[in-house]
Amino acid sequence: MEPPRSLPADDDCAWFFPPKTLVDPAPWDEFWRNQLKHGVAGWADMFCQDDQLVKAMRANGLKTVLCVGNGLSHEARALAWAGFDVTALDLSPLATEMVRSAVVQEDYLARLAGAGAAQAGGSVAFVTGDLCDPTCCPGPYDVVIERKTLQLFSDAERHAAMNAVASRLASRGIFFSHCHDGRWRPPASPNHRTRSWFVSEGWPLWTGDTPLTGRVAWLFTSTG
Repeated sequence: MEPPRSLPADDDCAWFFPPKTLVDPAPWDEFWRNQLKHGVAGWADMFCQDDQLVKAMRANGLKTVLCVGNGLSHEARALAWAGFDVTALDLSPLATEMVRSAVVQEDYLARLAGAGAAQAGGSVAFVTGDLCDPTCCPGPYDVVIERKTLQLFSDAERHAAMNAVASRLASRGIFFSHCHDGRWRPPASPNHRTRSWFVSEGWPLWTGDTPLTGRVAWLFTSTG
């Protein structure tokens, strides 16, 4: 991820980049505090457009969702607005409280979940915890969503983190993994940091266009 071009030239941009730690919540509280201070907190929902995922979930009778590394995103609330039972998990107590207490306009939720996606009967819960802790939000869930979170783990640690998240998915469900390749430039192909794990573990790669019969990976790569 690259810093916004609109920042002053003398801004060192250190605040813009995620902390190195994935177990200590304090630096993550500071990270999200700085996102709010600099007016870029809304970027948490950049590239989030779940209309196709919502359609696939309804077509396959899926109901429960876990959003891992939710941060300041309102994706969990949007999916609850669309009628699903959603849990948002994040390491940062500050981020968790901010999204829990936020008042989000319906047109914003519609932008995330899709126009006309509103459906009664959904619910949302916000939980502070470590995604590698098996006792935290154990599931199983019909859908697990992670956006730009598992790619932050080092190569040595990512395998265990992927397994920890996958263990929360039901025997028939969708593991939706969104990776961001901010350094991508053509003619190279964008790099999806978690794809190799799914391939090595034999996960079918899926995009919602066939009936769901088991556990599948739905991969999305953003650039810029």
